[in-house]
Amino acid sequence: MTMPPLLPLQTERLTLRHFRDSDAAAFFDYRNDPEVARWQSWEGITREAAEAFAREFSTGGPAPPGEWFQIAVALRPTGVLIGDCALKLLTDPPGTAEIGFTFAREHQGQGYAFEAVSRLVRHLFEGLGLGRVVAETDAENARSWHLLERLGMRREGSATVQFKGRPAEEYRYSVDRDSWDQTP
Repeated sequence: MTMPPLLPLQTERLTLRHFRDSDAAAFFDYRNDPEVARWQSWEGITREAAEAFAREFSTGGPAPPGEWFQIAVALRPTGVLIGDCALKLLTDPPGTAEIGFTFAREHQGQGYAFEAVSRLVRHLFEGLGLGRVVAETDAENARSWHLLERLGMRREGSATVQFKGRPAEEYRYSVDRDSWDQTP
């Protein structure tokens, strides 16, 4: 059985699509913003790495189970990159995906992340037929876990992990297709 295409996906204001070469500069900028990187495993990126990243995720998707696939999030009217969503298909349990998201600071607090992530989750359930979506976030990143809760995800628990050389509490969230009630 062939998996249906992952991209592009659209919302009223956004397009979730493959990366383009022209995205590398905006990607470089927000990946090097310390406030954006604060909650991510990375600290920054070189221009060359940003260009290679845009090329790597310019086609295909989703990635093989266990590997991350990055999805560009762009404003519909202009095509300008404002962030990205991450997707990893899991093998245990099958039919599960882990998601993540990163948005440029100037595009935070405007509902874009909620709009993009809810559209992605809807496609994972309705378009790809997955049964469960999970996400992890730093317990101190209230904006992130509030977004996950607005999506109808439930906090399953927490764990202490090593994050950037220090102990940190991480929340784990999930939602099953049968309990997900979003219609954006």
